[in-house]
Amino acid sequence: MSLPRVSVVMSVYNGGEHLKDAVKSILDQSFAAFEFIIINDGSTDGSEAVINGFSDPRIRLVSRENKGLVYSLNQGIELAQTDLIVRMDADDVAAPDRLEKQLHYLDEHPEISLVGSWAKTIDSVGSVTGEYNYPPVSYGKIKAYAIIHNPFIHPTVMFRKTAIVSVGGYNPRYKHIEDYELWSRVLNRYQGANLPEHLLFYRLSGQGITKSHNLEMRLKGLVVRLLVIKRLFLHY
Repeated sequence: MSLPRVSVVMSVYNGGEHLKDAVKSILDQSFAAFEFIIINDGSTDGSEAVINGFSDPRIRLVSRENKGLVYSLNQGIELAQTDLIVRMDADDVAAPDRLEKQLHYLDEHPEISLVGSWAKTIDSVGSVTGEYNYPPVSYGKIKAYAIIHNPFIHPTVMFRKTAIVSVGGYNPRYKHIEDYELWSRVLNRYQGANLPEHLLFYRLSGQGITKSHNLEMRLKGLVVRLLVIKRLFLHY
């Protein structure tokens, strides 16, 4: 097996329903030189058995008690053997050339430390229901957009580990909106971009985190927007 160029990090907590499709979409990528770090965050629904059903040596499974998404993502980043890290959720499906296109972009643009993409939405059976033809593509527009909305679709991103570690990683104080707050720190020191291509099939669920924690996320979102202004435009 060739040495990995990128590390895919996925956290799983009782995600067995769609987990097989998510894992397979990574293993079937057109670019194959990656390690796949899967953190089984205390699942009780058979998720571990689904993962163990794959015999691919690129999978690195870590199973432990439940500690939450933020802890799991920081653990996955720490375990990564490469500097390029891909986020992937346990209920989404990656386009077959996602890794290839994002890796090529970062190789061609060393000044960029964080790259996301657009996405298509899918329902519980995998049927396409819509498209996210946003967030903005260029760094300047991303910064402006961050004042009103999260400028990256979290499970579409590939980033440089050195950049994320240098700003302190995901902050548990911002649970459920941890990515938005992290980007406000990253973009203060590094450049980001989005590819105007649909490189992820993003599964929408009426019982998801966004719905069940809507008020908490709205309040924390207001705080992060103020942090964006402070960090990206007032520069402190």
